[in-house]
Amino acid sequence: MSGTAAGPGPAKRAWKLQEFVAHGAAVNCLALGHKSGRVLVTGGEDKKVNLWAVGKPNCIMSLSGHSTAIDCVRFGYTEEVVCAGSQSGALKIWDLEAARLVRTLTGHKAGVKCIDFHPYGDFLASGSSDTSLRLWDTRRKGCIFSYKGHTARVNSVKFSPDGQWIATAGQEA
Repeated sequence: MSGTAAGPGPAKRAWKLQEFVAHGAAVNCLALGHKSGRVLVTGGEDKKVNLWAVGKPNCIMSLSGHSTAIDCVRFGYTEEVVCAGSQSGALKIWDLEAARLVRTLTGHKAGVKCIDFHPYGDFLASGSSDTSLRLWDTRRKGCIFSYKGHTARVNSVKFSPDGQWIATAGQEA
């Protein structure tokens, strides 16, 4: 991870916090834990979801189960679970304490591009290349609603802080 910070005056200085090889192929996505800000999850072309402690160079846990590349990852708000969406259209949820896959959600007809957990409920929203937004009940293990409105890929999805709304951004020109 690296970036640039502007100091006083016109001079700029570059800084690097940490750099490490996260996957055996391209890294497609990452997310920081909401609660602690001390955990990082990455998803890659190698079909793996890797968990990291911020500031540590070694992977804490590698989660497998997807059959295609990972395009989006997200921690649940309590950091007890991680969800990853893949190019096949499947979503998988892992319990981090038990280090096991607990849920596979299917229904998208193309790759999942973005996901977000409801801020204080057992719901998950996902956007896909199939142009749909799906709302999932992670307890009932299924899609409870599919929203249409985009004419191209859904690139980003986000619940409002109160959990009442879902905003989406699409590929439309």
